[in-house]
Amino acid sequence: MVKFLKMFQLNRQNCYSFSLLLLFMSYMTMTSCVAVKKAIYFNDLPDTINTPIVMTQPAKFIDPKIESNDILAINVQTIIQNATNPISTNTTGSFSALNGYLVDKNGYIELPLMGFVKVAGLTTAEARELIKQKAKEFFKDPVVNVRIANFDIVILGDVGHPGTVTIPSEKVSIFDAIALSGDINLTARRDNILITRIVGDERQFARLDLTSSKIYQSPYYYLKQHDQIYVQPSKNKIQASDNSLIRNLGIISSMLSLASLILIFRNIK
Repeated sequence: MVKFLKMFQLNRQNCYSFSLLLLFMSYMTMTSCVAVKKAIYFNDLPDTINTPIVMTQPAKFIDPKIESNDILAINVQTIIQNATNPISTNTTGSFSALNGYLVDKNGYIELPLMGFVKVAGLTTAEARELIKQKAKEFFKDPVVNVRIANFDIVILGDVGHPGTVTIPSEKVSIFDAIALSGDINLTARRDNILITRIVGDERQFARLDLTSSKIYQSPYYYLKQHDQIYVQPSKNKIQASDNSLIRNLGIISSMLSLASLILIFRNIK
């Protein structure tokens, strides 16, 4: 009877040790799989694609509208300058502002000779045509270029280089902005990117999932000037930033390792 009880106790300890080991391995496996999936872009696409996947109804790019407080880089040039209305000593007849033209709160900019021109609510292409028509009064065959000089995107959170990024082009996607910020860190969540956008007097909030190819269909795939992007760090990174928590986890880990060793030595005996 005593021998039977010892064998029963030994088997129970073996089962307990094996259960702990199995639970630990299962946890590590599941954690690894989840971590890998969250760190990969477009993980809903197959690893091997023999036939190209065609996405229907992708997001359409809409030219941004000029807004108050935008700074416009405007350049007007012509080969022959009207002698009765000289505006510069440049024989080509041209003008531009070094720091650009600020759109005031009423949507106007002030240009040499042409005076105040309302451009708010127009695209840069529409503003270019409007200024070109007004410039014809002072220039012969003027060539006008208009660009938003302060097309800025703010990127915060768990990225390589958080801060304000000035975009040289008006057509910029979420991936363009992330690339300019040094990409998202591996410790960040790619499935919960927050976009903040100002539309008139309203502020819009949207969440983007970069792990899904459906991101290309989102109306927020293309960014607008002054959009804000927040990349949320993972829960593990937030916890790892707490030094006291790290110490506690180290102590708990050491205690579990010691307990496992004790159980192993008992089983050997």
